[in-house]
Amino acid sequence: MLVRDLGRMPYAEVLALQHATRDAVRTGAAPDTLLLVEHDPVVTLGRRGDRGGILAPHALARAGIDVVHTERGGNVTYHGPGQLVAYPILDLRRFDTDLRWYVQRLEGTVIRLLAECGIDAWRDPDQHGVFTACGKIASVGVHVSRWVTIHGLALNVDPDMAHWALIAPCGRSDAPAASMAQHLPVAPPMAGVRDRLVRAFAQEFALPPPLPVSLG
Repeated sequence: MLVRDLGRMPYAEVLALQHATRDAVRTGAAPDTLLLVEHDPVVTLGRRGDRGGILAPHALARAGIDVVHTERGGNVTYHGPGQLVAYPILDLRRFDTDLRWYVQRLEGTVIRLLAECGIDAWRDPDQHGVFTACGKIASVGVHVSRWVTIHGLALNVDPDMAHWALIAPCGRSDAPAASMAQHLPVAPPMAGVRDRLVRAFAQEFALPPPLPVSLG
């Protein structure tokens, strides 16, 4: 397993990198890979999403926040600085060819990480993602082609929560977004959250720790 910390990058660049990495994993030219990144502010629309989930399009435009259609599952979501996004690019034939199992492993990664930080979190049987007493703290949306995955999960560490007021996350205007910073006395450093996520991911997917992290 290769883990790459990309730092902060625009969404379109990372999407192209996901596609290239998927092709390499599929042919055996690259190992299973976990990409970690913070995005420039962007709203993405999944396969079930449309612009009806954008509540304030003019405010998005004034803030310079792009809207991008993607092939992942799900509806409308926001990515931005202060949010840790993880894109596992895995050949599921080496793990389990069960999409429900895969999504639950991603949710379990976040739940493990939050438990280490003293934050109680859980799944919702009616929608994907991870939830706390304050709201939805992580979103999950994936795409699988010939059993190789792209897209993944986004964990709110300490982002600008005001941006969620501009959309209806997952098509629901009644579902508040939450962050780790809301649950802790001090917002955790992103590097520490990254390391915890890598460790929790290895545990959920039964990979031998430690997984080394490369920058870029």
